[in-house]
Amino acid sequence: MSSSASPRPAAVVRALASALLAVLAGAGFAAWLGLSWVQAHVLSPSGFQDTASSVVTDSGFQNELVRTVLDRAAFSALENVHTGIAPLDRAAEKLRETAVSAAQTWLTAPEQQGTWLAVLDDTHDANVPVAAEAGHAPDELVVDVSALGQAVQRQIQDTTGLSPGLDTQNLTVTVPGVHTGGVVDALVWCAQWRHALPWLAGACAVAAVATTPRRWLALAGVGLAGVACVGLVLGVALTAARTVVDASGVDPVAHLVVERVVGVLRESFVASSVTGMIWAGVVALVGVAGAVVRVRAVTYH
Repeated sequence: MSSSASPRPAAVVRALASALLAVLAGAGFAAWLGLSWVQAHVLSPSGFQDTASSVVTDSGFQNELVRTVLDRAAFSALENVHTGIAPLDRAAEKLRETAVSAAQTWLTAPEQQGTWLAVLDDTHDANVPVAAEAGHAPDELVVDVSALGQAVQRQIQDTTGLSPGLDTQNLTVTVPGVHTGGVVDALVWCAQWRHALPWLAGACAVAAVATTPRRWLALAGVGLAGVACVGLVLGVALTAARTVVDASGVDPVAHLVVERVVGVLRESFVASSVTGMIWAGVVALVGVAGAVVRVRAVTYH
């Protein structure tokens, strides 16, 4: 009785070990996929600029942000001028609108793209240390549009002789409540080890297949674990992105920049995650197909 019963606990242990290794393989794959994307599109200054530059070079965004920056400023030269004389008040308002339009036209010209890219560079520099040894990221998200404010200030003064008051405005906006600093620091540290993750995931996958005699099912389990883990990471990332965008609503300038940039990054991450899930799904399908063929072969034999 004892000799016939002894293989059953061993088979259960092997099945559990194979399942655990499959989950670890899937988690390693998901971590590698996510960290590789983060390094390429968020932590790398050039990668961040390449990904998000489509936002700041969009003329609609440029016009909206220039107007938002000016609305956030007092535009002290004309904002509070009310003489009570309708023609003079209309003239003052028309002059204000002319100044805004002139700034928008000038800043949306192709030769001014350096100003817009500077907004991305300054915001990235304010939030992301280039390496773990470079210090810690600020606790809260920072949006720095100082370069744009300075350009608007100069252009309106040169065009109309009026000052929009941007030199008195703080255009380095801190977004409270999201606590991105700890997350960024963790990602910078983890990204250093991303190259080891494919080897770890591969070793776990091989061990999962080798641990159990049902190797095709184990391979299917590895693929399914990859799909599930990538989906979990994607869900967490989308939730975090929504939290950051909502928190940025405390300031119109920060909200406009964060909403557009996060939107582009979100689309890129979703595309990368879906691709990863497809590859993991292919592995799962291969495992299922192999298991079905093996069962039929055994049955017919």
